Amino acid sequence: MSIKLGFNAHGKGRVRLVKITKSSDGTNYIQQLTVQILLEGDNMADVYLKGDNSTVIATDTCKNTVYCLASTNDFKSIEDFGIIIVKHFLNEYPTIVNGISVVIYSDNWERLTDIKDSNNIITPHKHAFKRIGPKKSFTKVQGQKRPNTSLLLSIQSGFINLEILKTTRSGFEKFHRDRYASLPDVKDRLLGTSATVEWSFCSSVTTKSNFDFNSVNTSIEKALIETFAGPSDVGVYSPSVQQTLYEMGHVALKKHSSITKITLEMPNIHNNPFPLENYNFSNKDKTGNPYIFYPIDEPHGMIKAVLERNNNRSKL
Repeated sequence: MSIKLGFNAHGKGRVRLVKITKSSDGTNYIQQLTVQILLEGDNMADVYLKGDNSTVIATDTCKNTVYCLASTNDFKSIEDFGIIIVKHFLNEYPTIVNGISVVIYSDNWERLTDIKDSNNIITPHKHAFKRIGPKKSFTKVQGQKRPNTSLLLSIQSGFINLEILKTTRSGFEKFHRDRYASLPDVKDRLLGTSATVEWSFCSSVTTKSNFDFNSVNTSIEKALIETFAGPSDVGVYSPSVQQTLYEMGHVALKKHSSITKITLEMPNIHNNPFPLENYNFSNKDKTGNPYIFYPIDEPHGMIKAVLERNNNRSKL
């Protein structure tokens, strides 16, 4: 029997970093990141096959490098920092490292804005923050380079655990029925999810030195949320999570030519009406719909889809 070594990589995970930047007026800025690095190389097989460690960049070295690069480089986005890490390892170890994958998660710290200063005037606080969650943003930056070849970069970004909910303008009816089906048709229900979304940037973005990733990412998230919710006074009806998911991804792709693909995963987190009738109370409001619910997060429905640009752009 012949056995060969397949894909292999090594690196460091859960490298946690906090960087504080102070401006000349005393305003502080905070970045809290969790970094993962995986290194690949054409000459790394011997460490597996022969125990030869000469082509191994120690995982502890990977960890130390993250802190050193953070100290010597200014970066406005996690994508920019990911690119810095990728280029460092490919340039520092050209005969060892031919490929690298970097994943960075960012914690959300929001500056306090409703506190009075020493003159009794409400102004943004210069150095105090509150954590916003559970949503976290992330990026995935991959790089490949071999001697006498150009650097190839690919970048995906997104977020996890974006919790959004609407209390009406959602239903689920006329689905396939068989002997195992017990779910009744519902014309009006709560629709809640904890969304994970990832989008892929086009190749031209990876070659731009001043691309504003933060602005694009914020705009995509805003478009997704607004499509989910609809107009503030009347909302928008959702006949299924699937249809709402598609509309959200469709709008994001139409709005931003810098992304080529978007993946949305939206578990249907249920809020079930509580059977108040069992206790001689009515669980119907003036519209005839339930108003007392109990939330459950498992089991939950799983809905996931990928939307990509068609070569015929008019079809978007």
